[in-house]
Amino acid sequence: MRDVAGPDDDETGGALALAAKDPEGARAQILQTAARRPAASLPDYFSAAAGAFARAGFAEQAAFYLGRAGEVEESNARLLDLAPDTARAQRVLVELVPLGAITASALHGHLKRLARHDDAAAAHAWAREAVCAFFDAGVVPYPNVVADLLPVARSAGVDEAGETDFVAERLLRGGLLPRAPLPLWEALDAALRRLARRPEQLDLLIAARPDGELYAEPGPRTEHHRRWLLLLGLVGAGRRLPRDWFAGAGPLPANELMRLAADAGDRLFPAPGRWFDPAADPVIGRSGPDPLAFTRSKTPVPQWHDENAELTEFAATLDDGAPNARERLDAYVRNLGQYDNVDYPSVLRALWARGTIRRVLTEDVARWREECATGDLLALEIALPRLVPLAEAAAGTPAAEVLSGLEITEPVDALWRALRTGLPEELRFPAAEESPVTVVLHDDLLTLGVAGRRVEVHGPAGPVHRAELPHGGGTYPWFDGAGTFVSRLNGDRAETFRAVEPGMLEVPTDGQWRWPRSPAAVALTFPGAAAPTQVMLDRALLRLVDGEGRTTLRLRYSPVQRGDAVMPPPGFWPHLSATDPEGSAALRGLARDGAVRLVNAALVHRRELDAELRRVLPEITDARLLEGVAALVLRAAACLLDTLRLRDALRLPQPDGLPELVRAGGGLRAGRSVARVPAVRYLAEVLVEAAETGPAYDTPHPLGRIERPTGTRGVYFAFGTLGGEALQAALPWKAAYHRAKAAHLLGALGGTPWGDGSGRWRRLWFTAQATHDPVGQLWRTPNGAMVILSWQAHPHKDAVAVEYSPDGVFRDFTFPGWTHLYPPRAQGWGGADRIARYLRSLDERGPAPYDVTAVRRLAEGTGLPVSTAASAAYGYPFTIGREKDLAGLPADVVALYNDPGTGEHAGKTGSWQLDDALREPLMPADPEDLWITGLDVDGAVAWWDAVGRDLGL
Repeated sequence: MRDVAGPDDDETGGALALAAKDPEGARAQILQTAARRPAASLPDYFSAAAGAFARAGFAEQAAFYLGRAGEVEESNARLLDLAPDTARAQRVLVELVPLGAITASALHGHLKRLARHDDAAAAHAWAREAVCAFFDAGVVPYPNVVADLLPVARSAGVDEAGETDFVAERLLRGGLLPRAPLPLWEALDAALRRLARRPEQLDLLIAARPDGELYAEPGPRTEHHRRWLLLLGLVGAGRRLPRDWFAGAGPLPANELMRLAADAGDRLFPAPGRWFDPAADPVIGRSGPDPLAFTRSKTPVPQWHDENAELTEFAATLDDGAPNARERLDAYVRNLGQYDNVDYPSVLRALWARGTIRRVLTEDVARWREECATGDLLALEIALPRLVPLAEAAAGTPAAEVLSGLEITEPVDALWRALRTGLPEELRFPAAEESPVTVVLHDDLLTLGVAGRRVEVHGPAGPVHRAELPHGGGTYPWFDGAGTFVSRLNGDRAETFRAVEPGMLEVPTDGQWRWPRSPAAVALTFPGAAAPTQVMLDRALLRLVDGEGRTTLRLRYSPVQRGDAVMPPPGFWPHLSATDPEGSAALRGLARDGAVRLVNAALVHRRELDAELRRVLPEITDARLLEGVAALVLRAAACLLDTLRLRDALRLPQPDGLPELVRAGGGLRAGRSVARVPAVRYLAEVLVEAAETGPAYDTPHPLGRIERPTGTRGVYFAFGTLGGEALQAALPWKAAYHRAKAAHLLGALGGTPWGDGSGRWRRLWFTAQATHDPVGQLWRTPNGAMVILSWQAHPHKDAVAVEYSPDGVFRDFTFPGWTHLYPPRAQGWGGADRIARYLRSLDERGPAPYDVTAVRRLAEGTGLPVSTAASAAYGYPFTIGREKDLAGLPADVVALYNDPGTGEHAGKTGSWQLDDALREPLMPADPEDLWITGLDVDGAVAWWDAVGRDLGL
C-alpha cells in the first residue's frame, strides 16, 4: 500500500494504537484527520487507512474505512465531477482480500461500478481478478456473485456460458465447490454440466460433495446434498462410480440414486438367471403393445388409385423398410370401401401386382387368419377390422385367394364359452382409495403402490402391512415379509433397491439378485366350476384357457391400474374370494340360448341389454360382475355384425343359432349394411306394438319415448328407395363395386319389415316448431304409430319419422306445430322373395339392357324435360367425384342430359327428391322384366298422373 497516498505514519500510528482497546476512538481520530483534508484526497486517504488497519489485523475497521473511501468517491463524482479512480480501488481490493478486509457488500459494490466502466474489457478483467482473489484466499464471496459478474461480462462481449464456465472451473479446480452455497450451485448448474463432459472435470465434480457444516439446519443441508446428487445423475456420473461408492454412500434420495444407478451399468446389480425374459416377466414386465392400438391410430390413410404415382413411391419405400410403411398399408386395408367413388377392387389389384406389397399383405393376412380362428373376442376385434374390408374389396381379384378356407370364430359361441368358463369380475379384487396403483406379487404377498406415496400389502388372509413409501413412475415397490424393495426394468436390466426410509433408497450390497417371485400361470377353479381354468400372463396379455385347451378370454394386463378394483397377477387369484357365488353359478349353467338372447338385446342398445340381463341372469347381484358380463356381450354383438359381413363377402352361409334380429330374411345377404337390420327390425317391433295400444284418435298423441337402436343413424335415408337402388345397380355402365353396395342395401332392408313391400310403412319428413330434441318420441297416430328418428335444429328444425299402419292405409292428419318439409314417402318396391329373384337375375344375367327411347317416352308421358326423366331413370353422374362413372356413360345416354335447343349439357333440371320418387315406379314389379321389357314406363306415368304431379317435387 506504500504506493497509495494517505496519512503519514504518525497520523495513523496514534489511531492504530487505540484500535485494539478503543476502536471508536481510533475511528474518531481518523475521521477528524480526514475532515482537515481536501475532498479530492479523501478516497486515497481512507484507502491507505484501510490498508494500514488491515495489515495490523483490524479487518473490521479496515472494511469500514474502505467503505468510506467508496462513499466519498461517489460523492466527489456527483458533486465535484471528479472521475473515480477505479484502478486504485481495484488494487486496494485485491490486496486487502487475503487480509479479510473485503466484505461481500464491498465486492458487490465494486462489481456494480465495474459494470458501468467505460473500458469494458479492462473492467471485465478486473472483475475476474477481484473474484478470483477471494477464490485464491479459499473463500466463496457470497451466493449471488455470478449474477454480479454477468453484466460486466456481457459488456465485454462474453456470453453467459463463457463466464459461468470460467467461475465453475475455478471452483472445481480450487476445491471450493463443496463450500459454495446452494444458490451458487444453481447459478452454475448448466456450466457444471458442460464441464463434466471432460473426465477430469467429472471426477472433480464427484469429489465435490457439499460440506455438511455449511448449513446449520437439516433442510437446506439435505437439499444441497440432493442438488449435488441430481447433478451427478444428469451428467452420467454413475458410469465412473465404483460399486464401493454406492455401498459407502448409504441411503440416498430415491430419484437421484436411481438415476446414478442407471448409468452404473451391470456392475451394480447381480445378473439374473438366463431364464429371465424382461419382455415376458409377469411381475414388472414391459407393457406389451396394445393389440387394439390401431383403433386409435392417427396414421394418415393413403389416397391411392390403381396406378397413381404415390402408390409406386410407396411400394419402393415399403421395399426399403421405411418407418411406418406397414402401418400405412394396414390403415389403407382397414379403410377399404370408405369412399363410394373409389374403385377399391382395382386398387387392390394394383397393390397385389407389386411383389413387395403382396408379400407383406400375405404375411399380415396369415396373422389375421390365425387370430380369427383363435376363439376369443379380442382375436376377432384384432382381425375383423382388416379382414372384413379386405374380403369385400377382394371379390373377383387375385387377393381373394389368401382368404379362401378362412376359419371364423362365431362370436356368440366365444361369448358363451367365456361366460361359462369364468370372468375376472367373479373374483373380489383388492381396492385402494387412490390411483394410480402399482401391483406386484412376491410369493403370496401382493404389494399395492398407491398414488406414488405409500404401499399396502395383502396376504392370503387380508392386509398385512402398510407404510409410507414415495416412488416414481416406472418403479414398483414390493414387500417380502421383512423389508420393502423398489424394482424397475432399466432397458433389459433388472434393478432392485432397498427402501430404508420414506424417500430414501440404497443398493443392496450382499450380491444377491432380488426380484419379485410370481408365477406366470396358475390353475384356478372359478366359483361353481367343475374343472380348473388355466390363467396365464404373458407379454402384458392375460389369457384364460378352458379344460379343452381353448382360449376363452384375453385382456390386457398392466402393472399400473386404477385403484377401484386392482387386478393381481395370476399367482394371487387362488387367494381371492368369490364376488357373487350365486351369479357365478348362474354363469356356469348358462345355456347357449341365454347367450343368444343377450347378444340379441345388445344389438339394440345398452338399455335393452340391461333389461335382458335381469331376465336371463337374475342371480347376478354384484354390480361389477354385471358390468363385466354386459361389456363382454356388447363386444360380442359388435363382432357378430362384422363376422356376418365377412361371411357375406366370402359367400359363406350364415351359422346356425343366430340372434333373431340378424337372422337372414329370405336368404338375403346384408353385407356391409348388416348394422341396419337389427335397428330396423327393433323399430318395426316397437311400432307394431305401439299401434295396438288403445284407440286411435283424429290427432296424434304421445305414448312415451324410446332410445334409438345403435344402428339407426341415417337408416331412414334409404327408406322407399329399394326399387331405385335395384334399377341403378343393373345399369350396364355401373361398376361392380357399386352393384355390390346396392346388393348389400337390398339384402339388408329386404329382410326387414321396412323393405317387405307390404305398403304398411311410410317416411315423414317434418319441419317442427319444437323447442327440444324430439328424437325417440313414440306417437299413436290415426293410422297406427309413429317414431321420431332424427332432429336437426338448424337450419330448418326438421325431423324425420317413420309411421306404421296395420292395414296399409295412410290418411293425412294434423300434427300441431309440425308441417311436411317433403311429401311423405311410401314404402315402395320390395319384398324378400322379389329382391332375392332380382339379385339372382343380376348374378346370372349380368347388367340389364338399357333403352334411351324408354326415357324419352317417360318424358313425353309425364311432360318432364328429357334430362329430368334421364336423371330419374339413370341418375345424375355429373357431380364432382363421379368422373369415373361419367367416363363409362354411353354417348346416347349422355345426349339425354343435353338441352335440345343448344345441344349443351342442361345441368340438373329436377330435384333429387323427384329422382328418388319417380325412379321407384320405373322398377318393374316382376324383377325379371327388367331384363325383358326394361323400365316400367307405363307404371311410372300412371304414378305420376295419380300422385307424383301433385307432390310439388
